[in-house]
Amino acid sequence: MTNEELAKEIALGIINTGVEGGYDNVCCSTAGDYPCMGVSSWEGINGRGDTLLCYIDGCQKFIGRTYSDIIDSGERQELKSLLNSEQGQLAQQQILTQDCLELYVPFLNEVYNLDDTKCFIYAGIWCPTSHYVVMKFLKNRQDNYNIRDLEVINNLFKERYYIVADVGEQYADGYANRANNTYEYVNSLNV
Repeated sequence: MTNEELAKEIALGIINTGVEGGYDNVCCSTAGDYPCMGVSSWEGINGRGDTLLCYIDGCQKFIGRTYSDIIDSGERQELKSLLNSEQGQLAQQQILTQDCLELYVPFLNEVYNLDDTKCFIYAGIWCPTSHYVVMKFLKNRQDNYNIRDLEVINNLFKERYYIVADVGEQYADGYANRANNTYEYVNSLNV
């Protein structure tokens, strides 16, 4: 597959597995009082979140606003509906695909043994956690594990990724569930 095709498949995987949220996701960022939105948890005032809002009619009034302001004004449901509209979904798909093409695919291409299409897509779906950590995780294991085998790569992420991501034991079960859901999705692909 071309880099563009891989980026599109990774974006579809992130969307279809819901690992980063749904189209209408609107919550408060853990990093500050600003909205975290959509299928890629775009966030930040004057950042990626505001960029997303520029592409959706009716969302311009939410640009630069805090999460608290949106909640206090009672406009959260309106924002959710706009993000979930046909235009909102298309904008999110396009931006996420571009993110995958510019960020995730180049980093994963640095892992020389990651040449199986399904394994590449599987790893790409994990990249929103940190594309740098995913790349290093696989680079450090590519000589000792067959990362061309989807079951092997799934078990690596299920059993060890939470450790290198340094999120703590309390997230081990959540990461294992994410690994299994990602495996089921990617295994069903006809690529």
